[in-house]
Amino acid sequence: MYYGEMVCLRALEVEDLDDIMRHWNNLEIRQYLNSQTPMSRQAERQWLEKSTTLDPWRDGKMILAIENKKTGKFLGTVSIFDISKQHKRAEFGIAIHNPENLGKGYGTDATRVMLWVAFHILGLNSIFLHTLGSNERAQKAYEKAGFKRAGVYRKGAFVKGVFQDFIIMDILKEEFLMEYPPGTEVGRS
Repeated sequence: MYYGEMVCLRALEVEDLDDIMRHWNNLEIRQYLNSQTPMSRQAERQWLEKSTTLDPWRDGKMILAIENKKTGKFLGTVSIFDISKQHKRAEFGIAIHNPENLGKGYGTDATRVMLWVAFHILGLNSIFLHTLGSNERAQKAYEKAGFKRAGVYRKGAFVKGVFQDFIIMDILKEEFLMEYPPGTEVGRS
């Protein structure tokens, strides 16, 4: 397990299915993900079963559960995927499932912890993401975690009947190590 100030990142378990499904098909959350269509419990179970056996180097992705550090309550998932061994980079994704938990710092903290894992454990050199231009809350959280705006995919997303820009953001290992050099951890002073 990896600890931040507010969250703990741990392996996903099949037993997380009920917590995932509780808010997963909420359009308020799904509009910011790659799919706005609802997912069946069976489809999500199959995804979860596969996700619990992933190896970052064999499968090119790592997906972890986000828990509230104090209560142990499931908050969502965080991932790095499309890991490139050659280029030492990956794409970042996060989903805080319950809209009531948005804007409370959980996402920023989970992002920092996952970046720590990417740079200190996996030895990657850069992490990138794309987010909807309208998702200013996420952009601010990513900036707090150290990401910088790198570009725009113009009208790269079709969301709720409207084409939107994707904002591309990234962070380099050297930038992250300025705040969390070797020997430090996010949740420890």
